[in-house]
Amino acid sequence: MNVKKFSDAMSELDTKYVDEALSYDKSHMSKVRPRKWGILIAAVIAVLALCGFAAYELGLFDPWLQKPSTDPVQTVQSAIEGQAGKEYTISVRVDEIKVDESETERVIEMYSGSDLAKERGWTDEYLAEHFVVVWAKYYVEYDHTKTFLDDGYTEQYFYLTQDTKSGEWAISDNTSPNVTTE
Repeated sequence: MNVKKFSDAMSELDTKYVDEALSYDKSHMSKVRPRKWGILIAAVIAVLALCGFAAYELGLFDPWLQKPSTDPVQTVQSAIEGQAGKEYTISVRVDEIKVDESETERVIEMYSGSDLAKERGWTDEYLAEHFVVVWAKYYVEYDHTKTFLDDGYTEQYFYLTQDTKSGEWAISDNTSPNVTTE
């Protein structure tokens, strides 16, 4: 559209519409209805709670039930054996658990000075004295009507930190399980 056509079209507008647009009262549009916001917020909270519950029931979010101990191997063993108490687990058998010194050294080196270590409050000195990696091999069988998790022999690394006051070790992270059917 060229300028002349636009100008001609604008001159055809009735001033009544321009006057209405200039005096338009939009105050009724800007009022937020607290009740509707409250209902919306409650609905969002309900949906998030249901999604969290569903994720937990499916095993997507499932924290380790552990008993911190002064022995990191015992802490991991308690976490693995704690899986047996979950409603979707049929059986658990721990085959081998050990502190993996070479993996501990590798991970400490990787974490030292990292943003993750800073976020978690881990200094290089803390990591050197209060961090350990435990490797575990165990067999687990699940009720597949209650979870999608795979049965089988599982190998997994657990990353533990030690509470400097109590001396107890707790799992702070772990790798995804490497599951085989053999």
